[in-house]
Amino acid sequence: MNTEELFSKLENADGDELKELKLWLFKEGIRISNEAQELEGRRIIFSREFEDAKEENRKYEEHLSARAKQLRVNEDLIEQKFTAIKRGFDELDRDRQALNRREAAIHDKEAQLAEMLKYGHAYGSDDFGDALFVGADNPLLLKKRYKDLMKMYHPDCPGGDTEMMKTITRAYDRQLKDYEAYSGTGMRRA
Repeated sequence: MNTEELFSKLENADGDELKELKLWLFKEGIRISNEAQELEGRRIIFSREFEDAKEENRKYEEHLSARAKQLRVNEDLIEQKFTAIKRGFDELDRDRQALNRREAAIHDKEAQLAEMLKYGHAYGSDDFGDALFVGADNPLLLKKRYKDLMKMYHPDCPGGDTEMMKTITRAYDRQLKDYEAYSGTGMRRA
């Protein structure tokens, strides 16, 4: 019933109708009061749920923030590890290149020595004789190397050579004198 109908009924109502209208208004007031209480209860529940949702959202955002921070820390650690590994590989590459250069230098020296031995023109050279005694840094090693070379290049052996023996003997004598000269001062020949 709308308000206009209600006012027109009140104006034209007799005693019973008035009682009936009062009863209806009373019931309607109670119903509206109950609905208001129910709405207030729902509002309170909704308000609590809203606050709980806000709190849960805040906690979730804190969690996301902490996770993002942890991810940044992990990314930094991974970047540091990657940099360290890259630096290690760079060092290994430099070492490999240095080793390759040393190996190439050794191969060049071996090739030069083989060339000298092949043509035999350098038997009189001091460098050639000294090359035969490289690494013999004390008198015992020097003597052992001398004996071994003499066995290999003695003219009575196959492939022996008198000129080579003379070169070995000259180099041995020179190395022995150098060693004796330097051993008194504690210095070694390089």
